[in-house]
Amino acid sequence: MIRQSIHAWKMLILSLPKGIIAFVIAVTGICASLPLIIVWVGLPLLALTLAWCRSMMSSEHKTVEAWSSGNSRRGTGLPAAVDHAPAFRWEGLRTLGHQLRERESYRGILYSLLQLPAGILGFALALVLPAVAFSALVSPVAQRISSSVFSYDLNMLDPEFFFFLSGTTSDERSWILCGTGFVLLLILPLLLVGLGRLYAAWINAVSGTPVNSTSTPLEVIHT
Repeated sequence: MIRQSIHAWKMLILSLPKGIIAFVIAVTGICASLPLIIVWVGLPLLALTLAWCRSMMSSEHKTVEAWSSGNSRRGTGLPAAVDHAPAFRWEGLRTLGHQLRERESYRGILYSLLQLPAGILGFALALVLPAVAFSALVSPVAQRISSSVFSYDLNMLDPEFFFFLSGTTSDERSWILCGTGFVLLLILPLLLVGLGRLYAAWINAVSGTPVNSTSTPLEVIHT
């Protein structure tokens, strides 16, 4: 479970840079190619943009599929489409027509546009949850240093809002936070794996792959 959650955390952290790259490529490619269609330069550029977005979506789908099947070697790097340009040959209008007829091309554009907000959400949760757990865990030490060195009560609370803690001292509240952080730290692997599964479900949905076609993490199906 620990190893599984670590790879889920890496996948969520990398979802943001992947989303930024995919969004920039999609928006830049479409905005640059459509006005240039009148001079024919935009046709191969549009076809290349569609092919690239489709390739990035396919690469990310393979990443989450590998994580779901328990292959930890994938799911930790940037998509292959970012490392090098996808194989692309311009053969006139037939190439563009092929890209426009393929449903995956439109799914690739949808992935490129929506991966940015999905990446922001995944990155934020993957960063905030461990930070909250560890900061709450060291709350007694932080309270002692804050009160003795800076003469500041780190655990001051609004008595009207936190009425259930009104009869406790700052030191007692710091130990309550420590216990909360310990519990959160224990369930953190489960939370990260759950977020990883939600992210995998999002990629499966946008790529048109049924969710139940991907096995649960570390559950390798032998045929």
